[in-house]
Amino acid sequence: MPANLPPQYFEAEKRYREAKDPKDKLKILHEMFAIMPKHKGTDKLQADLKAKISKLKKEIQQKKKATRRGDQYFVEKQGAAQVVLIGPSNAGKSQILASLTNATPEVAAYPYTTSRPLCGMMPFENIQVQLVDTPPIGAEFMEPWLAGIVRNADLVYLVVDLGSEAMLQETQAVFRKLEEYKILLEPEEGETNPLDGIAHKRTIILGNKSDLPLFQSNLSILKESYGQRLPIFHLSAKEKVNTEELKRYIFDSLKILRVYTKTPGKKADFDDPVILKMGSTLLEAAKEIHKDFATADDDRAILLPALVETYGVKVDQAIHEEVLARVAPLNIAPYKGFIQPRVVAVEENGEIVDVRIEHPEDFVAHMLELDKRYSFLPLNN
Repeated sequence: MPANLPPQYFEAEKRYREAKDPKDKLKILHEMFAIMPKHKGTDKLQADLKAKISKLKKEIQQKKKATRRGDQYFVEKQGAAQVVLIGPSNAGKSQILASLTNATPEVAAYPYTTSRPLCGMMPFENIQVQLVDTPPIGAEFMEPWLAGIVRNADLVYLVVDLGSEAMLQETQAVFRKLEEYKILLEPEEGETNPLDGIAHKRTIILGNKSDLPLFQSNLSILKESYGQRLPIFHLSAKEKVNTEELKRYIFDSLKILRVYTKTPGKKADFDDPVILKMGSTLLEAAKEIHKDFATADDDRAILLPALVETYGVKVDQAIHEEVLARVAPLNIAPYKGFIQPRVVAVEENGEIVDVRIEHPEDFVAHMLELDKRYSFLPLNN
């Protein structure tokens, strides 16, 4: 059976013969494999290309092991946070970067189009989040310097191809390869153990290509395999399905706060917020606003009262104590919800002679009652 190779294949083959750099050769081989028709007439050619690809990968890996540390990449953090996209080849990381930012990475149907980290800034409301596209991670190959970028990230998104027949195996390979570099993908960030160097990186699985036929079945497999371990979000970057929702999801998953500053006598600045992690202290906020606010622990006794007196909301302590006393019987955490008192009419001989204020004693029952009575407004008031 004839191979019937298209002209584009022979053009790529010519570029392969002329290429000198092993990475360029590997990229062209993947391109040739993608162009080649898949039938019995090309079985031997497919096997030859796969053998060449495997050999080149090993050569590149050996060369990387001998490379100096100075040749590694480092991505300086910019914006409110740094989110690193990792995953197997052809999962669509570059397409996601292009869909969410103004970056213009090379997007192609063949794998290994990304050979170095590529950055873009994702706008969300009044902040910018840095997204970093990275080279693919496979069972046999991973750029050694990629481990440092993953360790330095504020958040990791593991992109998987929901249209791939080998989706689960590709995903498992990423976990195993990162474990070789002492990086564990976890639901929450953890401190790196100084004794063994193992990093615990907070990770979310991002299923891409929800427009392809295998999407539903692969998503079910993904949730069954990893749903109890990591959060999962899905989209189609190419068709821009759920891309806007992903921006909100990324912001929420970063767990950051926007703090707006106000100079006395002027309006608050809502254009350039100070970014802090959830759980940050007043002292940490002060240091972010200006380094001279605090330089040592000894400054806290002077700094914090001064900040509260200058910028804090003045609270009447007597009223505050009264509010606390009223809320105490409800046994609820502060800011958990609002308590709506009942105004009950007191009647005598069919006439209202007084009103009585009642406060509910059970918070949960009160919330359910409000939901039942006021979920929908009446047509006529």
